[in-house]
Amino acid sequence: MADLVSMRADAMEARKRIDALLAVDGELTTDQVAELEKSDVEFRGLQAEIAKAETIASAKESLSAPSFEFRAERKPEQRSQQEIRTQFLSDLKQEMRSPGSFERRTIDFGGNAADLLPVDLQDEMIRLFASRSNVAQAATVRSYASDAEIPMVTARATITDFTGEGAAYDNFDPDFGKLRIRAFKSAAETKITEEVISDNRGGAVDEILQQHGEAHAFFWETKYLGTAAAQNATAPDGLLAAEADIASTFPDEAVNGTVAIADISTGSGDTTIADVTYQDLLDVTFGMPAKYWGLEKSWLMSPALFQHVIGLPDNDGRPLFLPNATGNISQTFNMGTLFGYPVFVSDAMTDATPAGSFQAVLLERGSYVVATRSQVTSQVDPFTNGASGITAFRTRMRADGRWMRPSSSARLQIAAS
Repeated sequence: MADLVSMRADAMEARKRIDALLAVDGELTTDQVAELEKSDVEFRGLQAEIAKAETIASAKESLSAPSFEFRAERKPEQRSQQEIRTQFLSDLKQEMRSPGSFERRTIDFGGNAADLLPVDLQDEMIRLFASRSNVAQAATVRSYASDAEIPMVTARATITDFTGEGAAYDNFDPDFGKLRIRAFKSAAETKITEEVISDNRGGAVDEILQQHGEAHAFFWETKYLGTAAAQNATAPDGLLAAEADIASTFPDEAVNGTVAIADISTGSGDTTIADVTYQDLLDVTFGMPAKYWGLEKSWLMSPALFQHVIGLPDNDGRPLFLPNATGNISQTFNMGTLFGYPVFVSDAMTDATPAGSFQAVLLERGSYVVATRSQVTSQVDPFTNGASGITAFRTRMRADGRWMRPSSSARLQIAAS
């Protein structure tokens, strides 16, 4: 706003010079003509800059005002997890830097100056979480502007025999249903004090935003790899939910008429991760019906199982796991391949007592959807703790995870006894 006021003042001065020159009686001198030309160019340039600045200021004011108008429905947008993460951090940086141009801040864990954790050197900041969700890398990711319903056929056509000339067709009535895409919310808050705005010399604001984004990503990772039943009203569908809970929502997805998802268990008495064999992993790879064998899939593994698989040979003594040829894991996001499928390792699948737990999922990309809202929201609150000079930054992310076709995926379970 200060720049806009200054430009208006300069434009007024230029206008006055033009008016003064135009008011001169008689013919203008050469110097006066040159001065008039210079002032005219300056005035026109300032007018253009003022118009641009006013447009930007008006747009910012419109965005800051609450809006209650109805918006046209947007079609689902499919984006990669990396694109979503990039947009997430970009939105947060823009939102959190806009009021007052706070460029350097630090983290306040307790709401008062005595509990401050100073961040002084950018190179010494500690990264706590990975910057992406492994489930979102392995599954289909879609963005929705609002709650959505996905139509589905819950009872499929099945032809049982040949039909003779003039004979009746196989008769069936398809049963259509809907999968509800909901929006559960995660929220985080970081507080900073006004004292550290000028004192802090590190890039703490970027660290705060990165920590928020990574905290949201890890939180949703734990929920996607949870045990919540399908169609659960309080949480996303869990990839590690009991087969019976998945079957209750997908009765027609039964594999060979018995189960909704292929669960492969280690042998009786094989109750530790060290007991997992080449044959167990092979059975998981081809545990779903053969019509799904050629679809795009990814492994999701616990860290303990991954370490075991690295040293596991096939029946001919060759290593099962093949690391990435380039060795650059940070760019490919996966650790390598197992039976041709990329391997992602998730801390959210760690289980202190492996017996009876799932330690790997071979997830077919179309069998599970990670549904996110189209944008991440944030809030800057300098008022609640304003008397103490503390500003709160809050971020919220809304998403859901839904089973779409569980029968095309498979899971490895450690025997309970």
